[in-house]
Amino acid sequence: MAIITVAGASGGTVQVTVDGALNTAFVGRTQGLADQLSDQLNNQGILDARYLNSGLNSKATGSSNQSGYGVVTAAGSYQVSGDFRWLTVGSNSATTAPSTALDAWVNIDASKVTTDYLSVVAGTTQGVSFRAGSQSGLFVGGSGDNLFQGNYLDQAPGAWDIRTGDGNDTINGGNGNDTIYAGAGNNTITLGTGVNYVHSDGQDTITATDGVQSITLNGGNSFVNVGENSLVVDAAGNEQITVGGASTVTGGSNDYINMAGATGTVEGGQLNTISAAHGDLYTTHTDSALINVSGALTFVGGTGDTTITAGQATIFGSNNLNAHFDGTSADSLFVANDGNETLDGASSAFGIHAFGNVVGTTGTQTFIGGSASDTLVAGVGNATLTGGSGAANVFGFRDGIAGADYTITDFGSAAGNSVLLVDYDYTASQFQQDVLDKAAHNGSNTTITLADNSKITFVDVSDLTTNQFGGLK
Repeated sequence: MAIITVAGASGGTVQVTVDGALNTAFVGRTQGLADQLSDQLNNQGILDARYLNSGLNSKATGSSNQSGYGVVTAAGSYQVSGDFRWLTVGSNSATTAPSTALDAWVNIDASKVTTDYLSVVAGTTQGVSFRAGSQSGLFVGGSGDNLFQGNYLDQAPGAWDIRTGDGNDTINGGNGNDTIYAGAGNNTITLGTGVNYVHSDGQDTITATDGVQSITLNGGNSFVNVGENSLVVDAAGNEQITVGGASTVTGGSNDYINMAGATGTVEGGQLNTISAAHGDLYTTHTDSALINVSGALTFVGGTGDTTITAGQATIFGSNNLNAHFDGTSADSLFVANDGNETLDGASSAFGIHAFGNVVGTTGTQTFIGGSASDTLVAGVGNATLTGGSGAANVFGFRDGIAGADYTITDFGSAAGNSVLLVDYDYTASQFQQDVLDKAAHNGSNTTITLADNSKITFVDVSDLTTNQFGGLK
């Protein structure tokens, strides 16, 4: 806990309590406000300072050349109206020991303050309840359990900068464009129709039905439910996050992320559960995620042991991706990059078109098809290809891209399976003479070698014919 000494009225000082003292930025910000207030009182002479009494406190606009500065040093309810620009709440240094907090609950209604900007610096052990009006302003609730009530009624509500300590605060931001820094307590934050920014250090509940929200979560174990066009950045983990359409979530770890709109984006994160039950989803650089999408998924650069269920998916893999995929309404595309990657589509009832890496020399790919007809195309690296339970699967090899060792595990298990040779300069007779007649046999397996030194092993296949190969001249 820190005690900030703030200038009071009649030459006195007020002790404002700020908890969360390890947050040096919060303490420094409060001290900076105290210095600014002192400068306006002593050097510029633009404030008329007075101690306030519980009940009505009014400063008539134009009653003097100075705006009002109100000082509260006792428990109670205070109504403040008229020309006030500053309010301070804390203990009176003249009547309390040094570094002693005001042990009281203070209620301030500033809804009838007429200035365009009001600064409030408050810190008591029990907290402050503050009601804003149509003005803009700054509210610092340094300690205790504070309540900030913004203005939802005015047609043009002001914008507020709201900063609280480590108490369990309730912040109802109102319909202005608010910036909220909530401390490390269990805070409840309700956002209005404006463009709002929230920096959350606690285990918070943050909700909004309208507006545009930008939220950063640092405390972990928070609950977020906001609307469209929102940005939620999780820098902690174990969050429950629901956002509306056209929103973006940057994941932490072990989050439950619900994309509730027609479109959405999830970036990064580890071991997150991600759902999009009403539309399409774009993900990038997720690690070991569980993803369920009703519509189309675009998956870019994910890694780890990942499970994907989607109506249709376009998947761009990366090194160490082990994807278990189920397509539920249409054919899907998988494109590998350099590195070790697995696509297991055994559960998919719709076709998979999988392409191995086209650059690099390291890593292996494993492609497993499902119950539909699949197209599995080898790349630069070694690959194992399994067509799955569907018939008429196509296994592709590209001259100039292939050239490694490949294994087809189930070529003979379904009718109509074939190999497509792309850009190879073979006639049927040349292929028979140069490739099939020179095939190597090892038990029940057959291995052929193409002109680019690609070696293709057909497991449990002892005899191959040219009719099983497409792309011949």
